[in-house]
Amino acid sequence: MFRSLCKSLELGSSNRVNLSVHKESSYCLENPSILSCLRNISSVNTDDIKEHSFTVSYLVNKCGFSLKSALEASKHVDFESPDKPDSVLEVFRNHNFSKDHILNLVRRHPAVLLSKPHKTLLPKLEFFQSKGFSSPDVIKIMSSNPWIFRYSLEKHLVPAFDFFENLLQSDAVAIKAIKRAPYILNHNVESMARIVDVLRDNGVPKKNIALLVRSKPSIMISNLEDFKKLIQEVTLMGFHRSKSQFVVAIIALRSMSKSTWDKKLDVHRRWGLSQEEILAAFVRYPCFMEVSEEKTMRVMDLFVNKLGWESSYLVKNPSISSYSLEKRLLPRALVLQFLVSKGMVEKSFRSLAFFITPEIKFKQRFIDNHAESTQILKFYKEKLDLSSIVNSSSF
Repeated sequence: MFRSLCKSLELGSSNRVNLSVHKESSYCLENPSILSCLRNISSVNTDDIKEHSFTVSYLVNKCGFSLKSALEASKHVDFESPDKPDSVLEVFRNHNFSKDHILNLVRRHPAVLLSKPHKTLLPKLEFFQSKGFSSPDVIKIMSSNPWIFRYSLEKHLVPAFDFFENLLQSDAVAIKAIKRAPYILNHNVESMARIVDVLRDNGVPKKNIALLVRSKPSIMISNLEDFKKLIQEVTLMGFHRSKSQFVVAIIALRSMSKSTWDKKLDVHRRWGLSQEEILAAFVRYPCFMEVSEEKTMRVMDLFVNKLGWESSYLVKNPSISSYSLEKRLLPRALVLQFLVSKGMVEKSFRSLAFFITPEIKFKQRFIDNHAESTQILKFYKEKLDLSSIVNSSSF
């Protein structure tokens, strides 16, 4: 038996040691040959194994833990009987939690195994379902944010949900916000309400506050002083607090670090743009600075180097960077080059409408009114194919 167990451990067969009976597990783990095997494969403290042998055994055999992670978890939870953890696992299984969901949940929050199912687990699961969360939603939220089980339903979770429901004026919208950032439920309502107060005190309309929370729910757990500085920074850039662009700018700045912002500024400067031009573009269209540095370089290369347009013209129309290169910008740029080569369009042609006009209207306006429309349309359809774009000799 001991030789077989050592061999399985040495082969790394999921580190599943059969220690389901406490008396047997204590005996096995005290055996010098097994301790030697364990010491060799994981460099674990054998005293920890002896002290928490049943807990370690349970986590390995019932929850799917590796031996190493089971030993780590046993520092935070300990039990000598399977009754309570079994009842907890049964609740999760009855609510369609998969083995992976349960493993992820218990690994993040081992103490959940000591919960009282009918007092701390079932009421919370039922509460979320009663509010309109689907079963998959509940499973995803709980398994990714198991610390939610630590909080009182009546004193914490219900007030938190009510806060978002009142702020967003809809259960459905509140659910979407919570699904985007489940960890916001870990924070108390008072601290989140202070963020809302700062926005209101600075003249941000209620509808725009709701827009901010819907789009970036994690904003509600910002450090209050840092958030006040962010409000001031956005204001100094020239955004009007009553406009929706104000909160869009907050979202953009909140989504990146200072170093990332500086890198994006540098990318635009490489194309001869001044700080003032870049910030003006940001004020005009805040999502402009959420575009990755790589895509910015590709867009600028396309328009400046391939089409010969001025970077200053592009930055005055910053929304162009939000369109897909493969599905929109590159195919139409190739068509534009084709039209120029055939003398159908002047080389000095500058019109972003050529790129931002919806597909049907684009064909009607820029293809159908040419005598060679059939040839142009065929060329365009070819260029819509990704492989044609990537391998195009034109670019």
